[in-house]
Amino acid sequence: MVDHRQLGVADADLYAVLGLKKECSDADLRLAYRRLAMTWHPDRCSASGSSARVQEAKERFQEIQSAYSVLSDSGKRLLYDVGVYDSDDDRLDEQHVSGMGGFFGEMAEMMSQATPTVR
Repeated sequence: MVDHRQLGVADADLYAVLGLKKECSDADLRLAYRRLAMTWHPDRCSASGSSARVQEAKERFQEIQSAYSVLSDSGKRLLYDVGVYDSDDDRLDEQHVSGMGGFFGEMAEMMSQATPTVR
């Protein structure tokens, strides 16, 4: 098993951070996030009194939040699943996103707005 604390969030498998498989549903995603957020919230861990445990909780909680923020957004999740998601694009103004991630993001947005036709 990969120790996600040694990897940057961008290097970690976001599904593994949440203990999920790629095929998980949105409901599974929300449940896993809530369970892990409650377990690793720094305020809950500060009651133990161990500063090492609190630091570990802060790092783990940040990983959990970062993974959930990508996977809970259908456009970002699509980009992540096809391997072109770039977390640096999140820092850019959405109107000024550049590169292939921007192109795929626009395509994902257009696809999510399209209505499927039944033949």
